[in-house]
Amino acid sequence: MEYFKLAIFGEVGSGKSCLIKTLSEIAPLETEVESSVDIGKQFTTVGIDYGRICLDETVALGLYGVPGQERYTFLWEMVTTSLWGVVILIKFDEELNESDLKTLLHFFYPERTDAPCVIGLTHAENATAEEIGEISAKIQKILLSHGIVSPVLRVDSRDKGNAMSVLYTLNTMTAYKKK
Repeated sequence: MEYFKLAIFGEVGSGKSCLIKTLSEIAPLETEVESSVDIGKQFTTVGIDYGRICLDETVALGLYGVPGQERYTFLWEMVTTSLWGVVILIKFDEELNESDLKTLLHFFYPERTDAPCVIGLTHAENATAEEIGEISAKIQKILLSHGIVSPVLRVDSRDKGNAMSVLYTLNTMTAYKKK
């Protein structure tokens, strides 16, 4: 069986741990602890969350959830080899954290990781189509400034079918890349 990695990054509260719980076929290893400061939620990830899913009889995919803050680059290094894909989750908000996104894109640029990237916009269930369009345009502008062509998908980390759409998109990108 071949084994590949899917790296899942994002800011605090973007849904990384939830996405891994939703997709994983095993009980995920979680590194969440109670937050000592107010971050808008009780628990936060302080290491690598891990889950696994088999794509078919010959391919297993390790799901690695890693904090998106730059102080965790030592963890980022641990997951950059044998990457099947990268998912960057962005929490829908009035203001896009452009600096954090640029840092992640600089670290995981395609020439370094040789892996396709998908941007997942989370917590957007109450957003209008116009709001989604505006933030997607900002994200695409940043992606293009890094020479990256990547889809921006609305993702509900709690919904299995919706979460699987991220894997389907990456699988299509990976298959296209091999041609």
